[in-house]
Amino acid sequence: MSRHFVYRALGLLGLTVIVAVGGDSATGAVVQSVGAINVGQPLTRIVADPVRGKVYGFADNGDVVFMDRSTLSVTQTIHTGRALTDIDVASNGSFMTVLDNVTRSYWGQPPAVYVLKYDLNTQAQSGISFVQSPLYTMALGRSDRYVGVGLNQWVNVYQDNASTGAQLSTAGGGYHVQIDSTTVTLLSNFSGTRMDRTETGISSIDLLAFDTSTDTITGIGSRGVGSYSTVPLFLNSSDTSLYVGNTRLDPNNISQTLGVFPENIYAATADNSLAFGQNNVYDPTWGNIIQPMPFHSTQLTIGDNGHYLYAWDAANNRVQVMSIPEPGTISLLGAGAVLLAARRGRRRA
Repeated sequence: MSRHFVYRALGLLGLTVIVAVGGDSATGAVVQSVGAINVGQPLTRIVADPVRGKVYGFADNGDVVFMDRSTLSVTQTIHTGRALTDIDVASNGSFMTVLDNVTRSYWGQPPAVYVLKYDLNTQAQSGISFVQSPLYTMALGRSDRYVGVGLNQWVNVYQDNASTGAQLSTAGGGYHVQIDSTTVTLLSNFSGTRMDRTETGISSIDLLAFDTSTDTITGIGSRGVGSYSTVPLFLNSSDTSLYVGNTRLDPNNISQTLGVFPENIYAATADNSLAFGQNNVYDPTWGNIIQPMPFHSTQLTIGDNGHYLYAWDAANNRVQVMSIPEPGTISLLGAGAVLLAARRGRRRA
């Protein structure tokens, strides 16, 4: 049973219908605000811990910030003094990496970068790698591997050894000219065998897919997804839905469109029951609006085994925390509503 919903079986018109009790009775909301973490400074990006009630972020001044959902507080701030441009968390929650691009400027990109590693059990820095590729954005790949892309108009994508920093392979990576660390435009799947990225700053933006299952990174597909405006990426934790802007794709076949929405999607659940835009919560299968978003943001991240949604509140330098129903809850409620409507229709006839 959910910690936020109590489910009760009621006999209605001879049917057993599952209903949610104890939620927001006024709105019937399934996603609800829990509270806010006052960070006290602007963060460039936030990312949720996949298994703990924690959320992490980095600031433009080089601070790495650790936050706790249960206490709604900042638990630690580590000042690195570095030019941070990206952040990623291991799928099992064991560690986190933060990318130091060194220059963080379009002209004069460095030939190599540093990757800072943090132990999430102790919230302390556990290592640093000197990576021999000019990465501006990066993601964790297979065990002991980093993948990423540089910044300089037509760029390469790279795969590097996390222990030695050695560049293992490279391939053509499309166009990347826009300096923007607030939006996710590159990610790896949870086994580290595939990387996806959207181009930035070009009139015809492509989504590019790469195979990273070996130490040779290889392009495996592309499709047009936009024009000039940055197109955000999100991959749900079950690796079944890749959201590219306002479009839901099959991650294993990016030519297959699974859904289209009236706005960009910035996060979604593993069971494909909820997708989150800036303004509304959607049904990923049919694109229907389920409810308005409790808080409007374009920086969203899901954590704590899929139970919580975090949103960056740039106006107040806060992380807004929202609860998400248990997996399968929405589909059960939907099925109950359909059955009840069918029974009522028969009675009217």
